Amino acid sequence: MTIQSPPAITQPPSPAPSRTDSANFSARSDAYHAWLPTGYANLVAALTWIAARCDDVFAWALTAQQDRIDAQKAADAVAAQSPITNAAAAAASAQAAAVSAGIAQAVSPDSPVRFNTRSITADLTIASAYNAASVGPITIAPGITVTVQDNATWSIN
Repeated sequence: MTIQSPPAITQPPSPAPSRTDSANFSARSDAYHAWLPTGYANLVAALTWIAARCDDVFAWALTAQQDRIDAQKAADAVAAQSPITNAAAAAASAQAAAVSAGIAQAVSPDSPVRFNTRSITADLTIASAYNAASVGPITIAPGITVTVQDNATWSIN
């Protein structure tokens, strides 16, 4: 971005012609009329300069707007990969799995038959002093971690 100075404007002659000063009116009026072509040229140059700066500002605003859009897209992409977003998805998946397990056991709570899903889609920890059992095959979704802590077991039959 190049900063340009505005064009110089030649000031009109002073004092301006006044009809109340008849002794000097003609001379001042002649000086004013002699200045008009220069003043007009200065005015056109100044307006042209202002229009060009408006075009520059508009172009800079468009660039800034596109930069803002690009930055928002990048921020959205990062947010989609953030631990908070992933944790929310994992919690929703775990809740859905718990509901499914609850429904399966509620069908016959005294039955020796238990149901489990075939895919683990949320991080899972089997806590110390607990045992876990699954009927396989079991798949673990990409990026998902299953942790079996010390003094815990997980059997897949």
